[in-house]
Amino acid sequence: MQKGELLFDVKEKVTSVTLREFTAQGARIDFNLEGQVSGRLNGLRMSTHNVLLKADGTAEGDSRTLLFTKDGEPVFLIGKVKARLIDPTPKTSVEEELSFQTPSQKLAWLNTTKGWSEGTHNFATGEFNAKVYTQK
Repeated sequence: MQKGELLFDVKEKVTSVTLREFTAQGARIDFNLEGQVSGRLNGLRMSTHNVLLKADGTAEGDSRTLLFTKDGEPVFLIGKVKARLIDPTPKTSVEEELSFQTPSQKLAWLNTTKGWSEGTHNFATGEFNAKVYTQK
């Protein structure tokens, strides 16, 4: 994926983890996170990542995010997640393809924007850090 404009940086912390089930494919896990974004958009963010963690150290799933800008404008993000373990902490490298939805007239340009993010999730500390870009 080619990166476009940097929209914002994400700094979140895991607030809860739910182990949904163990299957032959791997473990289905839900991560709930809260944090902040800064950059072209600034504000608070809450997200849920529903993933299948596979025995080979890769993961895939989806994400749903609610972002409120500092002006109180809501932005909804829907993502497709791919991740892989990168060290024994364990820490994962995370990539997402994103779609945006907002009722905000000021942010209406997001409704036709596709996004892409790259970041890391540290299982030991619960920290998730990412950068969100437009797709070129």
